[in-house]
Amino acid sequence: MTVHRPGSALAEASDIADVFAMLAQHWRSETGHLSIVQQKVMNRSYLEIIGLGPPALPLLLCELRDRPAHWFLALSSIARENPVRSGATFDEAVADWLVWGRDRGLID
Repeated sequence: MTVHRPGSALAEASDIADVFAMLAQHWRSETGHLSIVQQKVMNRSYLEIIGLGPPALPLLLCELRDRPAHWFLALSSIARENPVRSGATFDEAVADWLVWGRDRGLID
């Protein structure tokens, strides 16, 4: 697995998308059976997605829209904010992040 390094060829958008897709697939396959969110977000692939930084935000938002999963920690870690209302359900948290992303032009 390739690790992202700032300033490397992985900084190209298409490369980021490829790396993100690979890491997201690894994360889903490695954590799909887990029920504890903390175990899911401590997975190496998840942490490497956070390491991709701001270029991963549109990719994370599209993934959240298309395959809702616990991407909230990754999103808030990269965005450095959390638009999710207090006491939100999972579905409400998804909706809040998608509104946030649309408002910033990160997704359609």
